[in-house]
Amino acid sequence: MKPLENGLLTDSQLTEAIRNNDQLAFKDLFYRYYPKLFRFAVVHIQSKDLACDLVQEVFFRVWDKRGKLNPQKSIQAYLYKILNNLIINHLKLTSARNISLENNVRTNTLATELKLDSEIDIHTAIEKLPAKLKSVFVLIKVEGFKYDEVAETCGISVKAVEKRTFILIFLFLYNICY
Repeated sequence: MKPLENGLLTDSQLTEAIRNNDQLAFKDLFYRYYPKLFRFAVVHIQSKDLACDLVQEVFFRVWDKRGKLNPQKSIQAYLYKILNNLIINHLKLTSARNISLENNVRTNTLATELKLDSEIDIHTAIEKLPAKLKSVFVLIKVEGFKYDEVAETCGISVKAVEKRTFILIFLFLYNICY
């Protein structure tokens, strides 16, 4: 395996090396993607400690399933897909606990959740988005993913990504005009 001119392996080369039990390649993958995955998790769950735990779980699962890695597929998309699934599972678990603890308190309607005050900052606005819209927004605008990468990461079609992006644009314009 030949490194690039700058001394770094491509993601595909890293994936192949990890598949062959190369611990240094795994360490390189960890340092390359940990900060991005951590930011993604913090945006979704608002806890640095939990975000750290979830991202560590992502890398544990990658190492555990290293023999099944496909160097032809995007390791970045694979990492985000694992993390996204862990976040969804965590949110489902905590929301189920909250509902039972709060004696089935009625949830706000979608319109109430999406009502964004034009005077609040963008971070607060992002936090009020439903989880699916928030994931698309963060992957495209914060992480710089392309639509096909978002589709692969979230397990949805490119058309669904386009639709969610359209909804985000609509919400943004609605809040500017009203």
